[in-house]
Amino acid sequence: MFRPATALLLVLAALAAAVPAAASAAETGFNATNSSATEVKSISSATGAQWVRQFVRWDLIETRGPGTIASGSLAHLDQVVADAHAAGRKVVVGVLGTPSWASGSSDPMVPPDDPASYGRFLGVLAHRYAGRVAAWEIWNEPDEAEFWHGTVGPAAYAPLLAAAHSAIKAQDPATLVLAAASTGNDYPFLEGLYAAGAGDAFDGVAVHTDTACNITSPDVYYRENGRVGRFSFLGLREIHATLAAHGDGARPIIMTEIGWSATSTTCARGVWAGQKAAGVTEAQQASFLKLAYRCLANYPYVKAALWFNLRDNGAANVELNRYGLIRWDGSNRPAFDAFRDISRNGPGTDGTCGDFSTPSLTVAAPLAGTMYDRTLPISASAVDAHSTLSRLTFYANGARIRSFTGAAAGKVAVAKMTWFGARNLPYGDVTITIEAVDAYGNARRRSVQVRRVDPATLPAQPTRLSLRVAGSGRERTVRGRLGARTASAFTPQGRVRFAWQYRSGTHWVTRHRASRNAAHSFSYRQHLARPARWRLVATYSGNAPFRSSRRVLSSITVR
Repeated sequence: MFRPATALLLVLAALAAAVPAAASAAETGFNATNSSATEVKSISSATGAQWVRQFVRWDLIETRGPGTIASGSLAHLDQVVADAHAAGRKVVVGVLGTPSWASGSSDPMVPPDDPASYGRFLGVLAHRYAGRVAAWEIWNEPDEAEFWHGTVGPAAYAPLLAAAHSAIKAQDPATLVLAAASTGNDYPFLEGLYAAGAGDAFDGVAVHTDTACNITSPDVYYRENGRVGRFSFLGLREIHATLAAHGDGARPIIMTEIGWSATSTTCARGVWAGQKAAGVTEAQQASFLKLAYRCLANYPYVKAALWFNLRDNGAANVELNRYGLIRWDGSNRPAFDAFRDISRNGPGTDGTCGDFSTPSLTVAAPLAGTMYDRTLPISASAVDAHSTLSRLTFYANGARIRSFTGAAAGKVAVAKMTWFGARNLPYGDVTITIEAVDAYGNARRRSVQVRRVDPATLPAQPTRLSLRVAGSGRERTVRGRLGARTASAFTPQGRVRFAWQYRSGTHWVTRHRASRNAAHSFSYRQHLARPARWRLVATYSGNAPFRSSRRVLSSITVR
């Protein structure tokens, strides 16, 4: 978010000098736009800052041609570097801005025609400050069009990075060359650098989390395609994951810009322009600062985080002017005291930062090894102790069966169904998967193997009809069920048929008929047509693998 000052050629960032309380805590620092070298030294000493960040505009240094440095153009940087080195503070320098002679354009944000010309200039600076600059940022936010007025993308930026890396390392092998200084945690851009063959052209990655109108707490994040979102503070995890995936997990991340604006205005830029607040309250700013550094203590690969900005950039109450630890009138914001406390005493370790735990998940049905033919009961429950559940989803062989969202809106959710579509699968093994997802996209999955079988291929199973008649007179109630005589993975299918017969001479005459589903217990009422001697005949005709069965209840006399 570099914004050049009209009175200065360079933009600073200062950082803490005290040793942090925890070995893994990120070292502190701040940017210092519109601050003199004297103020940078004074505030760094007063707060205990450990780093100083400084921007250099190449177009304002070599104004007339290569190798010709404008008189006094490096005096400010000379003083900042000298003061920091004497006090044991680290310096990171970002270099951007192309002279017109190197680009053929009057626009300094157009990259040079020949990346080697930029590399040569970086070599001059690296030689001048060898052993006293801890890290060099190659350009500023080249992943977006605000500071890169050319074709935006890793393939366009990679040659500049490679040229700078070679030239700097030739003059100062121990210094770090930082890639990208990206807008947000732009891990797709980093991945693109590897794809462009620039994986060996940087020693670490710089990121900026003070993105336009950011008012979100550092412990809150969103996901993009399953990964932590680029514009989330905790997207730094994905920067590290990308490095680690290429065998470079030991490379450091330096958050060269971190901050929240304390403006009270509405967002005026970016995708949220006119749709939300542009800043937070001063109390929230201080609270977010403290939480951010405490969050970073959980990530030892983040070596330093530099607050943007030391001082407000102007009197007007707009977003870009209200990031300062110090107000425009010179008074300290609450964030200044919070920064000083963390620089001197460390961020503390109380509490976690961000919910990355997965929900607990219990699958009640089906059990592993279950055999079925027509329908399949599925039931599961989930609990999330840290946030709320977003959904429970059932899958079969990777295809979604159903998602339950309304029932999964709290910390506990239960979902169940009888899946009739199971009959459409081919016979054979089926993998049933249940997925529980919380509000942050953290997912837990459990799978069980079941098998759809053709009942006709199973050994025949004898059945038994249990039957009971209650009531008096002509009103009778029939209750019972059909079951297998031995344990079975299936429930008998088909119908149980009933015939009410009365005695006429030597014959039984059928007068009433009914049927019920054989898969369930049955109960129904029957009004008998006449006084007589009655009997009830219940018949199940069989449905593979279940055999037929018959039961007769006789000697029911109705007077």
